[in-house]
Amino acid sequence: MVPRYGPQPKVSLKGLLLLPVMPLVWVVRGVKRRRDRQKNKLQREILDLRREIKGLRRINMELMNGKERAEISDQRKSEFLARITHELRTPLNAVVGFADLVRQEPYGELGNPKYGEYLTDIRSTSAHMLDLVNDLLDVAKIEAGHIEMRESWASVPNILDDCRRLMTADASAGGIELVVKTAPDLPALHCDPGRVRQIVVNLLSNSVKFTPKGGRITIAARPDRVGGIVMRIEDTGIGIPRDALEDVFEPYTQVRANHLVKGQQGSGLGLSLVRILADLHQATLGIESVERQGTTVTVRFPPTRVGRAT
Repeated sequence: MVPRYGPQPKVSLKGLLLLPVMPLVWVVRGVKRRRDRQKNKLQREILDLRREIKGLRRINMELMNGKERAEISDQRKSEFLARITHELRTPLNAVVGFADLVRQEPYGELGNPKYGEYLTDIRSTSAHMLDLVNDLLDVAKIEAGHIEMRESWASVPNILDDCRRLMTADASAGGIELVVKTAPDLPALHCDPGRVRQIVVNLLSNSVKFTPKGGRITIAARPDRVGGIVMRIEDTGIGIPRDALEDVFEPYTQVRANHLVKGQQGSGLGLSLVRILADLHQATLGIESVERQGTTVTVRFPPTRVGRAT
């Protein structure tokens, strides 16, 4: 077979000139293809990221709406609680008042002594219920933002002496010694005197409740090193377990259910109310306790609330 010889392709001068740089052209083309692939990948990732951001925004909006609904529900609950506790307080006040009136026998003797005992029980249980309702009402008002502060310059020794008089009967009934110690020339305190009395009385009530017969409760007040005022309520009661100290001021918490003092249960609101009222005065709370030895609670008012010596 005779081989066929056709015309050979002509090599142009341009081709000959480009021949040395063709490897570089191939490299550039490869780089461009990789860059295009990376660009397409990045665009896909950007699209995916935008979809995720859109989803997160939708979730965030749902969470915000849920939070708003929960806040509204909580506000309505607090307002309802304030109304219902106010309605309960009125008849309880009447029960306590009428029990006291009948015990005094203004219109003649009751007759059987048992009636007097029953009236005493009615009066004490009604007073206990009234205390619980008052605590609930205060907490509900604070949560609803309806708490009123009537602030003025007040004498700390006078406040503590008022608290001592209020708690003397309960302390004496439990065989507990109640002592007040105040530093001389103690400065005046800018506060709501009624709310500060409530702080001290709640702390004293807790101490009386959990201090055995023969114990001692000390109420003290003094200036601190930075110009503030420190109140201290110290008892020789049953103490609080160390692992419960962090939760002692939390609402609805009962941490002193201890076998050393039987039958002493509270609502779990008294100490949490102390913390709330202290916060309203920019005061800080501290607590130290040793089981079977006692508890000391300090209320530290800032220098901005301290005035001249009284």
